[in-house]
Amino acid sequence: MRSQPDGVHSHPSPAEVREQLDRILSSPEFILPDRGHRFLQFIVNETLEGRAAYLKAFTIATSVFGRDASFDAMNDPCVRMAARQLRSALERYYLTSGSADEVLITVPAGGYVPTFAKRAIEGGTRTEDEAQTVSAASASLPDKPPTEPPKRESRLPRWIMITAGMIVLAAVGMASFTERNNTTSKQPVMGGGRPTILVKPFATNEETRVSNEVLSGLKNEIVVNLVKSKELVVITEGAKTNANEADATYTLQGSIRMEADDMRAIARLVRAADGAVVWSSDYDVNIKGRSILDAQMAIARSIAAAVTAPFGAGAMSRPQG
Repeated sequence: MRSQPDGVHSHPSPAEVREQLDRILSSPEFILPDRGHRFLQFIVNETLEGRAAYLKAFTIATSVFGRDASFDAMNDPCVRMAARQLRSALERYYLTSGSADEVLITVPAGGYVPTFAKRAIEGGTRTEDEAQTVSAASASLPDKPPTEPPKRESRLPRWIMITAGMIVLAAVGMASFTERNNTTSKQPVMGGGRPTILVKPFATNEETRVSNEVLSGLKNEIVVNLVKSKELVVITEGAKTNANEADATYTLQGSIRMEADDMRAIARLVRAADGAVVWSSDYDVNIKGRSILDAQMAIARSIAAAVTAPFGAGAMSRPQG
């Protein structure tokens, strides 16, 4: 089992993380511009909502920094630079006013997904994990008749266990209350809480030489691949377009065009709750020596695999180019 750093013992609850986030953002020792505050708030909320897999430079740039769909992380280092500033600001905070905080929020280098840990406070009582261990050990001992009045030390584990239990119940209650009142989590879904994806027809323009048959075929291939996942509900536009859009958690949309012997598709996944682009990518397939059908099938498999990956969809085949 992987060991944890000294003083760190367990994961905090979502309610505890949100409380710590508010504490950090309101601290004068957390020195960042407003954009840095929004950056931290965005990545923490997305992670707590189960969307950590979408925390890429593109998503952050378009959702936090106001960049458009043409954002290129290779040529625009705004997210990388902001992430370095954020790590430094968090380090300063935990060295100053946050030195005694129990919940740690960090952003490991090499990515934008924050980690949450809970450390024991020096001089405090034993941790919840220790209390549970004491409880299990006590339960395994045979009952013995009391031979002498119990000492003060013998009553300590029971006191700790009761206190820890009260803390756990309070944390669970706070987490449940937060989830009920969290507007972000109240997104429209179908199928027993599974995310619902509305697949829209891909667009084109008059100069790309892509026919409606190809556009329709690509959309149908994407749908075929998406429905293999049991983690998602897939819908398409029909006669009741407005109803479909109201039912969707996400909308998958994009465009396709031809450039010489290459078929190029751009796809993006848009969250219905706030219009944020949570994922986007482009795909190029050389059609020289192969059919249009093979090209659109390859693109459809790649798009569907990327979209289903964050939801733990195991039914998808590997993307083939």
